[in-house]
Amino acid sequence: MRPSHRGSFLIPALLVGQLALADSAGAQDTTPPDSALDQDGSTIVPLPILFYQPETKFGFGLLGTYYFRPGATPRSVPPSEIGGFAIYTTRKQIVTAVSTRLYLSGGALRLAGGLSATKFPTTFWGIGNATPDSAEEDYTPLTFAILGEVLREVAHGWFVGGRVQVAHRTLREVSDTGQLVTGTVPGSEDGRIIEATLLLTRDVRDNTIYPTAGQYHQVGLLGAATALGSDFGYAGVRVDFRGYLSPGKRHVLALRAYGDIRSGTPPFDLLPQLGGDVLLRGYYQGRFRDLVLVALQAEYRLPVIWRIGLVGFAETGRVAPRLGDLGFDGLKTSVGGGLRFLLAPKEGVNIRADYGWGFDVGAGGFYLAIGEAF
Repeated sequence: MRPSHRGSFLIPALLVGQLALADSAGAQDTTPPDSALDQDGSTIVPLPILFYQPETKFGFGLLGTYYFRPGATPRSVPPSEIGGFAIYTTRKQIVTAVSTRLYLSGGALRLAGGLSATKFPTTFWGIGNATPDSAEEDYTPLTFAILGEVLREVAHGWFVGGRVQVAHRTLREVSDTGQLVTGTVPGSEDGRIIEATLLLTRDVRDNTIYPTAGQYHQVGLLGAATALGSDFGYAGVRVDFRGYLSPGKRHVLALRAYGDIRSGTPPFDLLPQLGGDVLLRGYYQGRFRDLVLVALQAEYRLPVIWRIGLVGFAETGRVAPRLGDLGFDGLKTSVGGGLRFLLAPKEGVNIRADYGWGFDVGAGGFYLAIGEAF
């Protein structure tokens, strides 16, 4: 239930990143084992949701998914799915979505789509790598979004395809004394986003939920153009490289290098962002954002006893207005650890409880979720 990281006002990344549609080739597979499917290859799985993050506080809701196998889909291919969920948090955030993922042509063709509606009170500190705590202001985006994705396997482990996202967002409850009310921040006005992304993915992990060996690499070229109906014009490239090693039985060293670059005038919601439960745990989601982001992550996972495991991690990253402004000065770094409880041994699904300490004064956060950070 925890796909790859992306910051976006299209669908709040910190929630839907865990619970809904993501890259079909790279998303973590939460489908049930074949033994759980009915004789006709279908089943309905309801699942209560409970989580905690600094950005949301406690959240709860319900997720329901219908799994099925269209036509003569081989058993080696994950079942297709149609699902939806609704979430409410103690910060009065509301997220609802429906999504589908279809595996056709023996799994070589993968189609995905989703609809979402969110009301998500959150926080903004400005743009840059050194925004002060005193710049904090709250705002509430109301967003409706639709997403479609097509991926085709062209060789073993290699996928090519694209994604289109269309969203409309209005800002509510903006602070009277903050930066957003001035209208000088790109995206502080209401608007529509039409974003297209070309994807190249290589996924040779031994398991998409809890990999112990292999690699996952993805490069995405994205853009939005006013000539195509978007209210904002920008372009960008996103790279996500992950590797997994097994130094000992059920021990895993997970490594990740991530980069995200934008040009043009993307809205502040769509700028690359540090923080959250995926990238730089211990820092608030979007605490630092700008046109360029680079980050490195390392995590060691080991079993302890029965279904209980331990994790230690270290993460560092930086944002900047240009590539040439990146440097070792101003790096944001966090370290931390956590407990794991193996919820589904056959599939490798863990309940994750992490605490991250940021090296900046006052940075720190607790995270309760399902699935690994990467």
